[in-house]
Amino acid sequence: MRLCRSSILIFTCFSCVGFYPNRASTATPNLAPEILELAQASSTVTASPAVLRYGSQKSDVQRLQTQLKQLGYYNGVVDGQYNASTEIAVAKFQKAKGLKVDGLAGLTTRKRLQAALVAKNQIVTSPIVTFPNPTPKPIAKPQPPEKNFIWWFIFAIGVLGSIGALIYLMRWFRQIKQVQKSEILDTKRLSEANKKTMIPPPPEIVTSPEKATPPLPTQLLLPEKTSRLAKLNIVDELIQDLRSSDPTKRRKAIWDLGQQGDSRAIQPMVDLMIDADSQESSLILAALAEIGIRTLKPMNRGLAISMQDESPQVRQNAIRDLTRIYDMMGQMSQMLRHALEDPDAEVQATARYALTQMNRMRGLPEQQGLAEDSHNDARE
Repeated sequence: MRLCRSSILIFTCFSCVGFYPNRASTATPNLAPEILELAQASSTVTASPAVLRYGSQKSDVQRLQTQLKQLGYYNGVVDGQYNASTEIAVAKFQKAKGLKVDGLAGLTTRKRLQAALVAKNQIVTSPIVTFPNPTPKPIAKPQPPEKNFIWWFIFAIGVLGSIGALIYLMRWFRQIKQVQKSEILDTKRLSEANKKTMIPPPPEIVTSPEKATPPLPTQLLLPEKTSRLAKLNIVDELIQDLRSSDPTKRRKAIWDLGQQGDSRAIQPMVDLMIDADSQESSLILAALAEIGIRTLKPMNRGLAISMQDESPQVRQNAIRDLTRIYDMMGQMSQMLRHALEDPDAEVQATARYALTQMNRMRGLPEQQGLAEDSHNDARE
């Protein structure tokens, strides 16, 4: 039955090749000899049922070697001699097909060998006979991995950050331009005001020298305004010079700020004392003292005017403000007492002199006040 089936399969293959001569000739040019060999093998199996073993030398051995080589079990030379390599190839085939492994090519082994070879050739020829040439399918592109998403996310963050930085810089430049424009407008207004005040009145309006005199005070007041603006600009520039790396420039700025007497320079100079040397510290103290004296003079004048005011509430507030000033002097006197214990003798002498002066200034008003109180009590 197996021989009949194999012959039927071989006949079918030949008929299919006859229906498609061009494709069979182009795609499988070497299949016809193999099929002929299979047909010859199937016809000779019945004629030579002898068992092939080690030492056999027949055409059946050569055919057996060819079939084993086609199936991949035999790698030696097809010489028609049943040697050790042929026996090993037969044993491999028997083991693969579940037969008795004895290395002998009997009837059963050769039938299974022919069936395996027919099945292999059928698998090879069936796509060519039954199906047309397959059209190439488009290769699907691999999907991007998850790492690409992370890189895109980082790129988006970088883009957003750069956009934010650009917006911030644009706003900053706009603010600078607005400040510059406002300064330019202020200077233009001042220049226009100066031009208006400097233009003399027409001769028709001026009827007498008494009426022509009022513009003179306005012309005299103009230099004060310009000098005030120049002074403010000078103070700002000097405060900027305090941050200079040149020590000569810093010392000159400290001296000039003391001469200007502007209270805005107090805090920058106090901050500079932290990292200043002894010479700069002395200059800063002298400048602060000069600024304090110039600040206290109008303060004393205001307190004196307030003490002579008609309202008792104003006089009372002036006394309270004066008390606050003297409290600050009291705090400084405590610091001077600590200076009496300084290791330097000159510092001790200077502290004693300062305390003597402060005590003298305190003692005179107290004695005068006590004398007036006793005089009033005596009258009563």
